Amino acid sequence: MRTANPTTIVELWRSGRAPAWDGLYRADGSARSAQVDGDELSWFELGEPLDLDALLAASPDHVTEVGVPPDRVTALRDGSGYVGCGEGALGADGFFARFDEDHDVVWLVFLSDSNPFERVSVDGSLATFTNNLGNTLTVDLDDPDFAP
Repeated sequence: MRTANPTTIVELWRSGRAPAWDGLYRADGSARSAQVDGDELSWFELGEPLDLDALLAASPDHVTEVGVPPDRVTALRDGSGYVGCGEGALGADGFFARFDEDHDVVWLVFLSDSNPFERVSVDGSLATFTNNLGNTLTVDLDDPDFAP
């Protein structure tokens, strides 16, 4: 559902861009830092809140081009939208995201050292994203951070 006053992350997504800081960015305007141990993806955690608008005010060019090829999107069985993944412009970065039924971003996780994410699968409430090295990262779509 398209909102009349989209937040910064929604506007960035609609223009084919994402913040280039490691973090979880939600369509409601909230954001949290995110960490991963590089392309091994053996651990992932969310940290402190981020202020995306303040970050962009200080560094307006700290964004990257993003897009999700059709083969990297999976529909959610409950009909609430999709999950997908891809890469940024630098080669070592990747992202994964949840989209609503109109393909607007619900949330997006950008990771600068994860390597590109090339596959996504969903089993119940668990979404698993696989990078180009075959390493995986799984999130629970029922977790409040990753729910719609």
